[in-house]
Amino acid sequence: MDKFMMIRNPILAAFGLAAAMLFAGPAQAELERVTDLQALKDNGERKPTVVMFTAENCPYCELAKEAHLGPMSRDEAHSDVNILMVEMNGEEVRDFDGDTMRGSELGNRYGARVTPTLVAFDAEGNPVGRPLVGIPNEELYRSQVRMRINAAREGS
Repeated sequence: MDKFMMIRNPILAAFGLAAAMLFAGPAQAELERVTDLQALKDNGERKPTVVMFTAENCPYCELAKEAHLGPMSRDEAHSDVNILMVEMNGEEVRDFDGDTMRGSELGNRYGARVTPTLVAFDAEGNPVGRPLVGIPNEELYRSQVRMRINAAREGS
């Protein structure tokens, strides 16, 4: 095999990988980011909502999104609930009552002091149940998320 073939193959492989990533679209585990919670309440669907408060460079947030909340947000069994995330950064977010504040202030309002924190809301935007702070036990995390989803559905 000549030198050109040895160099060309890795280059072609890298090009093919880059093209596949470009055309594959977003990852299936992606979780929708929300900046206007009031619009969810006012859109007429009257769905309860579960929000994960997240931060950049948070490995536990990525784990929660990719392994649990992302797939659950697309699961037909949970189509009656909004499963979303709010970035706890300087980005402005409108709360269910119309107040606009930074994502970190909104998180603090609902008890999110660390990330990830999951908060359930009924269809009117009222927080229900206790926040799920962190990932205390990965094996039990999905069932704990389901408990928050059920609390949001039941409004308790």
